[in-house]
Amino acid sequence: MIDELIAVLGEIRDLLEQNIPLEKEKLKAVQENKVAVVEDCMLKEQAILLKMRGLEKRREKILKDAGYEGRTLRDLSADLDPDEKGRLQPAIDEFLLTVQNFNSLNEESMKLIRLNLHQIEKAVSAGDGDVYGRREKEKLQTDHFISQLL
Repeated sequence: MIDELIAVLGEIRDLLEQNIPLEKEKLKAVQENKVAVVEDCMLKEQAILLKMRGLEKRREKILKDAGYEGRTLRDLSADLDPDEKGRLQPAIDEFLLTVQNFNSLNEESMKLIRLNLHQIEKAVSAGDGDVYGRREKEKLQTDHFISQLL
């Protein structure tokens, strides 16, 4: 069980690590208001998330089969004998660090996207055509969230 769990945690971690450069690209595109690039990144993320769901189901099955269904990795680690814990703990630590790094980037991207959407909603409800300090004609000639959504 420990070896299977270490392997699946490593696979999930590897997928997240592959996704971190993509998340950085998405964050930069959001900052630069490049909607097409953000959309492309999100499509790529969807493919990675499908793989992630499959691995997560495998992880859950491993834990269920071992009698640890519904337990967190930290809880599981506390219940293992010292040898098993010594083998599993580095994999858990690496996994959690990668998750934390990915989540941090993802949260920053989502904050900026929500901010852009809020600006759009505010401008649309004001109805004056002046979004981000530019008139309608000017903003439609750019590649950013406003021009893509209006």
